[in-house]
Amino acid sequence: MFRCAFLICFAVTSAVPVVAADNVLRAAVAFLSFRGGQPYQGITLPSIIAHQAIYDTLVTIGDKGEVVPALAVSWKQENPQSWIFVLRQGVRFSNGEPFNADALVASAAYMATPMGRAETIGSTFYQVDRVERIDDLTVRIHLNEPDGLFPLHASAWRVPAPVAFQNLGNEGFQRNPIGTGPFVMTQWAEGRAILKANPDAWRKAKIDGLDVREVPEETSRLQALTSGAADLVIGLSAENDFELRSVGARIVNRLTPTVSYLAVHTMKPGSPLKDPRVRLALNLAVNRQPIIEQLLNGAVDPAAQLTFPGAFGYDPTIAHYPYDPDQARKLLAAADYSEGLSLEVGVASGARASDTLYYQQIAADLLKVGVTLELIARPQQAQMQDMFFGKLTVDMFTMFARGHDAMADYRHRTCAGLTQGRFPFHCDSLVVPALKAALAENNAAKRLELYLKVAKLERENPPGIMLWQALEFDGLARGVSGYAPIFEDLRLHLVEKK
Repeated sequence: MFRCAFLICFAVTSAVPVVAADNVLRAAVAFLSFRGGQPYQGITLPSIIAHQAIYDTLVTIGDKGEVVPALAVSWKQENPQSWIFVLRQGVRFSNGEPFNADALVASAAYMATPMGRAETIGSTFYQVDRVERIDDLTVRIHLNEPDGLFPLHASAWRVPAPVAFQNLGNEGFQRNPIGTGPFVMTQWAEGRAILKANPDAWRKAKIDGLDVREVPEETSRLQALTSGAADLVIGLSAENDFELRSVGARIVNRLTPTVSYLAVHTMKPGSPLKDPRVRLALNLAVNRQPIIEQLLNGAVDPAAQLTFPGAFGYDPTIAHYPYDPDQARKLLAAADYSEGLSLEVGVASGARASDTLYYQQIAADLLKVGVTLELIARPQQAQMQDMFFGKLTVDMFTMFARGHDAMADYRHRTCAGLTQGRFPFHCDSLVVPALKAALAENNAAKRLELYLKVAKLERENPPGIMLWQALEFDGLARGVSGYAPIFEDLRLHLVEKK
């Protein structure tokens, strides 16, 4: 783990020559991917910041949640289980390999292997059976189940150079990743990624390179920005804004396509959280608004469903949970917990100091209704690995539901269409049948109706303590312009330095 102070780390000279530092964007993040540039591992920031620079995806998502062309320029559904995609002409990987139908065929073939299915992206595209080459720039994507929203899901599909991936193997490729993106990896060491602009990219970078450092402590990231050692910091807190403005830097609020919540681990033997009355009581006992006002700049609303405004399946008619500790006590008493109960909660640590404050306040609220939380801090990546592979021992844990399809993320956490190599942590006998029906519906209008039904069911049978749409605070140094992220797509090729 990269543990040195940021200023000292930046003084260390790289063994690999890179471009002149004056036009290189220096970034600090809480952690980088532990798998280097492996294209199929990782789906959220900050771990995929380098992946976004190296690779392109099949499509992207616009600021209104619409599907935008990227490596694919058009698409149409041929039948419920196949889609035709037309690919962008004239694109090459940074090693000179052409991007064409063969690249997508090879990518799908890898994701269909047991090793590929165990990767984050491979499990996300579990419904992709194979890709058929029609011609050099046209493919037919065969699915193993109907998916009328497949283009929306395809925004996560990163495509690596097929020949290099085959020749280098998984381990070799993650140290020497090759994509079609605006930057090329020149060095990947523990806790550091150095990239230079790709002159042949179809998305041209406006800077000469990136130097991304893993800096786990928020105070060190803040110091790097205020001292001028960093140009961009991912993962600050709202209260840092005044200090940054005093040195000409600034905070940028960035809404993410995720909803934060404390997920319940109802697969744990004897869990009191199997009773929906207990889960509803926990939601009524948390006073979210003061936390939002004090720690999130008042920039988000409380959540009552695992999706956000603008996403497919969001129901604007569902009311937020009121703060009602009296009703919470009644529900706990009805579930035979009038004397209270104790719960262990796994809390992802390391990203921001304010994250701990959220959960301390939630614990204080729950204590008022007789529920004691033991907060157990763990590195986020370790907790996620335990979740994926069925090794969780806590009663609840910090979690997020992500994506512009409100139900796609359910496949990774429930008994409804669980992907290979994954273990469920919550299965609600009332919700799962409705969820399966929604996921099986190909017609978009009918699917939306079923999604809204699931959302209403979960309002009274919550899968955890609903919190809010996740908001990130990014820090920018004086002289940095063009930073215009869309949700979690940082679009660093548009950034300029003066």
